[in-house]
Amino acid sequence: RPKALNALCDALMLEMQDALQEFSKDGDVGCVVLTGSEKAFAAGADIKEMQPLNFSQVYGGNFLGFWNSLALFDKPLIAAVNGFALGGGCEVAMMCDIIYAGEKAKF
Repeated sequence: RPKALNALCDALMLEMQDALQEFSKDGDVGCVVLTGSEKAFAAGADIKEMQPLNFSQVYGGNFLGFWNSLALFDKPLIAAVNGFALGGGCEVAMMCDIIYAGEKAKF
């Protein structure tokens, strides 16, 4: 969602998890590079998606539980960051093995 500065919604994170599972199985894939746009790597968690949840739904549920698929990925994962990497976007970058930060990267 470029208009939302690549906010990390559940759909995006689930799609990324599925892609990483496929890349993990593919012997022709040696590493994966995650990147965003020139303006933002990722602005963080999607606040609009979180807004209707109360504390018990977040704390007791599996809210953001699948984010660990990045940290558990079995091949080198590189974050190519240019622009904003805020909140959860910074966390995603830090879960990668290498961060390649452009001149306009802001953490």
